[in-house]
Amino acid sequence: MGLESGQFEMWVWPWKPLRNFELQFILGTSTQPILAKDIVRTISVTPEVTTLTYTYESFTVKEHILVPRNEPGAILLLEVHTTQPLAIIPGYIPVMQPMWPAGIGGQYSYWNEEVNGYIISEGQKRAIIICGSPAGQQMAAPPAHMFADNPLQFKIEVKPGETDGKFIPIVIAGANPDTVSWKMNFDSVKATYTRLWKNAEQYYRENYNYYQNLRNSTMQITTPDKNINLAYEWGKVALDNLMVENPRLGYGMVAGFGLSGGGARPGFAWYFGGDAFINVLAMNSAGMFRQSRDALAFTQKWQRQENYPVRKLKRNDPPVDVGKMAHELSQSDGLCDWWNDYRYGYNHADTSPWYIVAMGDYVRTSGDIEFLKQSWKSVKLAYQWCLSKDSDGDGLMDLKGAGLGALEFGKLVGIYADVYTCGVFVQAVKEMNYMAELLDDKKTAKQADEQLKKAKPRLEKLFWLEDKGFYAYGATDKGEQVKEKTPWSGVAMMFGLLDEERTARSIEAFNSADLCTDWGVRTLSNKSELFEPTNYNYGAVWPFIGTFFNTAQFKHHFALSGYQILKANIAHVFDHALGVVPEVFSGELNEKLGEGYHHQGFSTTGYMLPLVRGLLGVTRDGVKKEIIVESNIPSHWSSVQLKNLQVGKEAGDILLSRKDNTIVLEEQPKTEKGVKIIFQPVSDGQETMKAVVDGANRTASLTEATDVIDLSSITTGSPGSTNTMLKFIAGYRKGKEYHLIVEGKSGAQSELRVLAPTSVSNVSGAVFESGVILINFDVSTGNTFIRKEIIITLK
Repeated sequence: MGLESGQFEMWVWPWKPLRNFELQFILGTSTQPILAKDIVRTISVTPEVTTLTYTYESFTVKEHILVPRNEPGAILLLEVHTTQPLAIIPGYIPVMQPMWPAGIGGQYSYWNEEVNGYIISEGQKRAIIICGSPAGQQMAAPPAHMFADNPLQFKIEVKPGETDGKFIPIVIAGANPDTVSWKMNFDSVKATYTRLWKNAEQYYRENYNYYQNLRNSTMQITTPDKNINLAYEWGKVALDNLMVENPRLGYGMVAGFGLSGGGARPGFAWYFGGDAFINVLAMNSAGMFRQSRDALAFTQKWQRQENYPVRKLKRNDPPVDVGKMAHELSQSDGLCDWWNDYRYGYNHADTSPWYIVAMGDYVRTSGDIEFLKQSWKSVKLAYQWCLSKDSDGDGLMDLKGAGLGALEFGKLVGIYADVYTCGVFVQAVKEMNYMAELLDDKKTAKQADEQLKKAKPRLEKLFWLEDKGFYAYGATDKGEQVKEKTPWSGVAMMFGLLDEERTARSIEAFNSADLCTDWGVRTLSNKSELFEPTNYNYGAVWPFIGTFFNTAQFKHHFALSGYQILKANIAHVFDHALGVVPEVFSGELNEKLGEGYHHQGFSTTGYMLPLVRGLLGVTRDGVKKEIIVESNIPSHWSSVQLKNLQVGKEAGDILLSRKDNTIVLEEQPKTEKGVKIIFQPVSDGQETMKAVVDGANRTASLTEATDVIDLSSITTGSPGSTNTMLKFIAGYRKGKEYHLIVEGKSGAQSELRVLAPTSVSNVSGAVFESGVILINFDVSTGNTFIRKEIIITLK
């Protein structure tokens, strides 16, 4: 993990052998180094390799950074063209520390002539790393039994023309430890080192083929928007790259990646149950079923049992929290006693109901009932734990004695219940009923059905605020509502658990500029007394929130505002490290917070889920062999193609095309046995239309009332900008009238293009000229947004 300057740190899970790796160059007889970070000119990023190009008046060096997927090491291939003798100086600071919270001493390093590299290790040889090059020459003489303060450096000398058409390898290599002693063997490390540089082309091809297979074996989409297409493919790569093999712990999904600097926390590159379960929804949507199953299976290993993994203090102590799913697990477990010496392992309440939701979603979308049978004992244990946390018997799981919910600190922590956790719980009950019926577990199915009949009305009653017109964030054990305006009820709205009319009122309220920004959705209204724009829980913008609220916008016919938020979140894929989305942004500026890491998995899910299940409206049922297409595709799109849409063991393609007022779905090619496709395109203010593609008929056509506003005019905020753009609050039809409610900045003028100008007979509340609606917002005191209603009368 590194910076665009070329500087990086290296991890061979769970060890951090080095940091601040960077190149320097010395020309001829000069003694003045040229720093690579000062002459980096271009960066090329693909899933299989990253290339940095350094250029100077007399040389060009391309550094190809390749990390083989199944080897404990990395290969740097230098492509050098120089007109003068050139010395390339790689250097780095040795670290050799395990991931937080473990720590060791006794590290040392030395030069080894046999491999032309430095050996970095520690007294017990639990980790040994070689960093060097077959062309390397020693420059530093590190002290024995300790690390020096200065970087370890070696040099590679290149003469003009000597390396044309060739690569110079630099290798960082470890080895898998012995599974009894958990120590590394130097000969094994040396074998890895040699294998890596001698077979670099093979590893490149393996990487390339892996990511090509990831693309082709899962669902692909092609829309008229190239950024959406590219962001979707990068999203699959970003989620897949979170699947990590730890020698002690196994293969599971970590939460994200980020630079640890002088510390030992590489972002959130350890195993988080809740993050994995939320990401499973996105992976299921893309057809990444292998990754979903592996992520789920890994978490089952750490489900709390009577005396595992947390040990009882005394043999006769009663069991505690049996069935609860782990919140987080550091990759250094085994080098420290994670479960018993630290308090973080099970400190979240929402993780266990998310597990049940993710399991139900996986089984339904993949059709993998066999995995459900294998997991049923675990699922039932988690469900029983959730039921045990209904402290007052009202039908809802609450936070009393259960752990943390939506928030982790601040004034709103410690309340009796929050709408987020309760919403996840109610969906877990639904999924429990579904899974129990699949397995013919009548007793569990009946209990879950009765629980759902009790929980849903209570969810509605506990959190609805009639005077505010939206759902509350939380409630006390006395039923007093926490009336802060937050988007956390988006979870329950996404799953359709709340009253439809009230859901629409809530979304309309949440679409306002006090929550929605040009770069995403705030965690808290900026009108709240608790609002702090750089506070992680109380005002910052989380792309993660888009997972729920943005999907709910589309599912409840707020396609205009949904498209706007989706485009804002997708812009982050390209504004920072290409292909990944940072964890959290300021609530006042389109800028990543310093505490936010660059690659956070649930931030990728923040646009992947609303893109597939919201905008495209695609869900699948592998058990029933059905595809439901409830598309919200904007009217300026002529077509959308979905390729390799897997349903059970079958896969096919779907083409959505539009001409005039007709939208057509065509299955191409036809599946062998035939998959039922339920086609229900929707848009703002329209009644849902429906057609079924089944049997011999593989095409459906529906006449639609096309959108009025041309969404191609929607733009997103640039990095560093403030919240200034027009906000779509709602859009609906009344006969020949299209009512558009918007918010704009005080004193601003906004322009909206109309799709079919000749169909418009009149516009009130704005000026209509040459197919463009000009909306002027009055000047008011304060830097505020003003709401206006525009009525467009159609011929």
